Amino acid sequence: MIFIYTLLILLAAFPMVLTIVRMRHSAAIKKKGIHVNAVVRQIRTIRTGKGGALDLLTLEYKDRTNGQPYNAKATVGQGQYKIGDSLSVAYLPANPSKYAIDHKGAYWGILTFCIVLFLFILFAVYKINEMVQSGSA
Repeated sequence: MIFIYTLLILLAAFPMVLTIVRMRHSAAIKKKGIHVNAVVRQIRTIRTGKGGALDLLTLEYKDRTNGQPYNAKATVGQGQYKIGDSLSVAYLPANPSKYAIDHKGAYWGILTFCIVLFLFILFAVYKINEMVQSGSA
């Protein structure tokens, strides 16, 4: 039974750990990277449940050293940007195709959800274990 409990906890921890790794990776790119303005080239609207929508932006930024263009993607709330608007992007000098969007709070919502999910699973495993032990006594 301990194997199942451990598996449940690890499955709940995976999205939280993945989000933290992505946050750290993005922060490293923002810290070490070159900051440039990217231009919105294309907007694709994605419908979400309950009548909501998000815009998937295709951005273009240029490497400062050789002027080569690179594409980036960002997801934002519907109607926040128009084609031709600019967004701040940081990219790694050694690898310009690795980028991070300079947007504060991009990961905090999903991290909060992952933490709540993890705590819920911990509580559920505790309660399941409590029920199993009281039922076998």
